[in-house]
Amino acid sequence: MKRIDTSNWKAFVIGDLMDKLDLKVLKEDFDKRIDTSTEKDNEFTLPLINAKDGNNGIMYYGREADFESESMCLDIVQNGAIATGNVYAQIQKTGVLWDAYLVKPKANISSHTLLFLSKVLQKTIKEEYSYDNKAIWDKVKKNFILLPQNEDGQPDWVFMDSFMRNLEARSKSIVENLANIIGGGENRKPLSISKWNAFLVGDLFEIFKPIVYHTHHVKEKTNGIPYIVRSKFNNGMKYRVEQQILSLNPAGVISFGAENASFFYQAEQWCSGRDIYYIDTRHLTKYSCMFILTCLQKVTMRYSYNYGLFPDLLKQETIKLPVNSNGSPDWNYMDTYMRNMELKVNLEMRNLRTQC
Repeated sequence: MKRIDTSNWKAFVIGDLMDKLDLKVLKEDFDKRIDTSTEKDNEFTLPLINAKDGNNGIMYYGREADFESESMCLDIVQNGAIATGNVYAQIQKTGVLWDAYLVKPKANISSHTLLFLSKVLQKTIKEEYSYDNKAIWDKVKKNFILLPQNEDGQPDWVFMDSFMRNLEARSKSIVENLANIIGGGENRKPLSISKWNAFLVGDLFEIFKPIVYHTHHVKEKTNGIPYIVRSKFNNGMKYRVEQQILSLNPAGVISFGAENASFFYQAEQWCSGRDIYYIDTRHLTKYSCMFILTCLQKVTMRYSYNYGLFPDLLKQETIKLPVNSNGSPDWNYMDTYMRNMELKVNLEMRNLRTQC
């Protein structure tokens, strides 16, 4: 993407453009262990900001009645070894948990302009603050931020809005191309499976139950091993943990949870939470495994939290796979198909990064 010409931009004092909000926890006996959730559901619907790197700064959700909240704000992370100085646009109603705060622009701006501001503000403060020099508002508000200006010398909100809308339109086009490649777009070409054969999962693979480690057994560590739990997100990983004396499960296998069943390929050694199992696919390539787990995902539609997908049930399930001339699963075809898809996806992702 061509660099934006900022030679005519103007420096504004951050505190002149936005105000910090003092949002409180309303529940007097608030206990994070029982009053928040790491996943959004019917009870825990309100995003809560904290010292989170990624996922738009959201790690927990709370009950709307338990927190004061506000929308169309900027979320500034004031603490954290990695996240200090991160800025996220919180367009939806959001509450504050800890180590971050919300600021609201004084001008009535659009959501697209808010996104523009979040990127510029982060670039302004990210390198200046750190774990040892926290990005508290009393310091941040005195910093200057460079913004496009209009003829009156005021921030050019119209330009910011237009710039982000154009960027969004170009990005959507690339994402649609990407969706078509992986099979989710409007112009997708369905893969012909008329000559595929059905196989019992139990005839193809062995399934194992690993040693279970509860959260109090593990200790979070940034560069540790994956701790795999019953989650549909982040490849099933809750976080990375210290290896210590943990019994490790093999790399190159497909993990799944009995409840909230989703299948994930584990490329490195890992440890397991409760009700996690794995399919031993170590004799296959990563790409063949990615093909297989996509076929396995269709099985999960018949299972739920109250009717879990346990190994004995999965072994009796059938999946359709491409076959070779002997009628056996064509692992080479699956490998080649996924390698080609990866090349196409990487190309579109490069296009997307160029736009952004």
